[in-house]
Amino acid sequence: MFVRNAWYVAATQNEIAGKMLARTILNEPVVLFKNGDGEICALEDRCCHRGAPLSLGDITACGVRCGYHGMMFDRSGKCVDIPGQTAIPARAKVKSYPVVAKGDYLWIWMGDAAKADPADVLDYPPDDQENWPRSNDVLHLKASYVMVLENLMDLSHLSYLHRTSIGSSETDSANATMDVKRTPRGMKFLRVMRNADAPQNWLKRYPTGKKVDRWSDFEYVAPNSIMQFSGGVNAGDYDAGVRSGSHLGRTLHTVTPETEKSCFYFFNKADGYTKFEDPGRERTWKPLTEVFKEDAHMLEQQQLRLDNFDPKNLMDINTDVARVQMIRVLNEQIRQEQEEMQQAQERKQPSMQAG
Repeated sequence: MFVRNAWYVAATQNEIAGKMLARTILNEPVVLFKNGDGEICALEDRCCHRGAPLSLGDITACGVRCGYHGMMFDRSGKCVDIPGQTAIPARAKVKSYPVVAKGDYLWIWMGDAAKADPADVLDYPPDDQENWPRSNDVLHLKASYVMVLENLMDLSHLSYLHRTSIGSSETDSANATMDVKRTPRGMKFLRVMRNADAPQNWLKRYPTGKKVDRWSDFEYVAPNSIMQFSGGVNAGDYDAGVRSGSHLGRTLHTVTPETEKSCFYFFNKADGYTKFEDPGRERTWKPLTEVFKEDAHMLEQQQLRLDNFDPKNLMDINTDVARVQMIRVLNEQIRQEQEEMQQAQERKQPSMQAG
């Protein structure tokens, strides 16, 4: 199940540059584009006439013209032109969605439009290209969005799945301290490895044998986003309050469900250390994308093996503490929204019966 009253990343801004983008979000077909007036539009990708994809039509000044029979819709979803017909029925419309452009992303609201507040859209990492060079990417996964979120809140897998890149040793991982606490909008998770070996991708800065303190500070913003601040300093410096140095990164992980078993994983990372070493997107970004592809492959294989399998037969271990708490927060939000929808439906029924 999905939380509908929330902001989801629909696309990067580059994905709709001069074209329409068809995308399924929460099982609904959506078309995203900028109309001829430069306004961002998010409409149901299904014409109200014969169900043709509007994404196969043409962008117009006010919206989009269906490529099948020429009906034109404005950004609100209202039909404003029917070729060969003067009268336009009131039912000639498609669903429109609130959409906000912020930073590199287009955020869409799939639920009750009256509850959509643009102020709730996340703005992270900081927009500071000089000191925190930022890059983004997106992966399409044939796996549940929940599994992606679980993977992000489970750092113990780094020592195994990512042992040749960002993973620390098994011993360092086992000795990590973990702190989890609830917040008004989700939860926070802090994991610290003290006096640890540097991971393979840090060896340029920290030669073999040099110890580091390494931390990962996560804030889960329910239902679908995680803000991460991670870094490494010389061993002993973390408890002294040092949070600056050569390896610092701020990342926004946000996951948009496509269906129950597929999703889009958007990640936006800002590096706070490139000025200390060789600059360049390839050096810092390409290896990270490869790490996420390792996750994607594992999650897709995991999804295949969990199809038609009762997850109650799976077990938790000590290092699952953050993942378990995250799932509780998500399930509570889903349950609360379902109850509110049920109550709203019950309030409507007496008035319908009276009419």
